[in-house]
Amino acid sequence: MSRSSIISTIALLLLIFIFQAPELNATHIVGGDMTYRCLGNDQYEITLTVRRDCDNGAEDAPFDDPAIIGIFDIFGSLQTHLGEFGRIEIPFMGEDTITDEFLFDCNVLGNPVCVHEAVYRDTFFLPFNKLGYRLAFQRCCRNPILVNIEDPLETGATYDVSIPVDVLTQCNSQPVFNEWADVYICINEELEFDHSATDPDGDELVYRLCTPAQGASSDNPRPFTPSNPPY
Repeated sequence: MSRSSIISTIALLLLIFIFQAPELNATHIVGGDMTYRCLGNDQYEITLTVRRDCDNGAEDAPFDDPAIIGIFDIFGSLQTHLGEFGRIEIPFMGEDTITDEFLFDCNVLGNPVCVHEAVYRDTFFLPFNKLGYRLAFQRCCRNPILVNIEDPLETGATYDVSIPVDVLTQCNSQPVFNEWADVYICINEELEFDHSATDPDGDELVYRLCTPAQGASSDNPRPFTPSNPPY
């Protein structure tokens, strides 16, 4: 094969890759959260939970392996001296299927709601600093069937957690919710859900409602490093 033919073949393969790449965009994110537990000696166990739609998400949108978390200070500066230039990787440990097949009683046509859940957990070194830390995970995108999110195919999610200075000095751990909400809610029906949490240090808990944070995009559904806060 001549040199010009080789160059043409390479160019063609690159074009095929470029035009096929958008098909890897994920449409599957349902929800998730991130928590931490202080183990002493500046060691923190980080737990990330991610939920994806079994049925309405893209077939080429598996759980990340590994999940990538960015390490920032409270002002949003990436802590490049920690982890791998400010990013840590948590390996994928498998998934469980959560379905309300036997409770699907909304009196509508359709299949039971199905959700896959993955839990990532690992221990990392976070030395004391005067600014504290903020950890963040980002993934795109949501499902096209959603009607309460503008442009769900361009809307990802950010799950982040703050580790303030007093946590670093006192080796405090974060409270965790005792239960997850049901995977679906019937319209015009009463919802009763125990959204209490448990704090391992016995601290007083204060609750508030907030708007879920966006993150990532269809062009960059799984950022190599999550973007800087605020989200």
